[in-house]
Formats: sequence, structure tokens, C-alpha cells
Amino acid sequence: MEYCQLTPDLLPACHALFADSIAALPDDDYPLTARLAWAGVWDEDVRHSWEARLAAAWSVAAMQEGTLLGFAWLSRDGEFDMLYVAPLAQGQGLAQAMMQQLEAQAAAAGVTALHAWASHAARPVFEKQGYRMLRPNRVSRDGCSLDNWLMAKGGWQEPLAGRSES
Repeated sequence: MEYCQLTPDLLPACHALFADSIAALPDDDYPLTARLAWAGVWDEDVRHSWEARLAAAWSVAAMQEGTLLGFAWLSRDGEFDMLYVAPLAQGQGLAQAMMQQLEAQAAAAGVTALHAWASHAARPVFEKQGYRMLRPNRVSRDGCSLDNWLMAKGGWQEPLAGRSES
């Protein structure tokens, strides 16, 4: 396995992996309509949004023989914005390896209070890395409700006003 920093030219492949990962989630966690709304489509608006988010983050891609198997990015304010592993590569420790690399980069920059809005599938991965669940959360995407969990590590605390992210 080779790990490298994400570059904007990899974002279309990241979105394809993102969509595949979401499509593979069980119906019990997220019904098909919710998964389709969550995955969305790759278009210019998404490209611009993802490029901006990536530019403000530490990132890592897991590659094997030129194939993207996972990617993650951690914003410079300590929010795990993306963490996805291709369905064929899940259960092999890629998510933990990527998280550890990004957490080390953040720590080197003095950012140790971390948080994430974790899906049902991602929650155990974050718990394994020492994150604790602060509260359940619900977001709306294209008219569909998606449940996730606000998770934190390193003393991060939710601002008093609270917020809801996807």
C-alpha cells in the first residue's frame, strides 16, 4: 500500500469511490433514496467545493498499483471532513492508517482537538481511534434525512450554539 497526499486531479476518482462506498451501505443504515441523495453527482459545483475543502485540509490517499482504495482529509480546524475506503478494501485497516497519518500531521501543527460527523458505518472506526460520541445528528440532503453522529477526540467540544454538518 502506498500513501500519498491528495491532489485536485484525484478528486473525480475520490468522488467515484465516495459514491461506491455510500452505495454499498446497508439499507438498514440508509435507504437507497438517502444514499443516492448523499452521494450526489460529480459536477462543477461539487468539484469547486471539494477543491476548496481539500485546499484547507491535510489529506491522504491510499493507492495500490495505481488504484485509489481510500482517501481522507482533515480540515485545519480539526474536523475530519472525509474518510472513505473502497468497498473491496474495507476491513483491512486502511481507515485507521489514514486517520493516524492525518492526526499526526494535525498534531505536528498543534491541532489536537478533533471532531467528525460520522455515519453509522464510520462510527465504529472513529471509536476504535479513541473518538467518543457526543450526540446523534440529522442532516437533510435533497429532501432526504440522513442520520450521523458527532464524534470528538482530544478535548474538542461543540460550540454552545451547536451546528449541523454533513
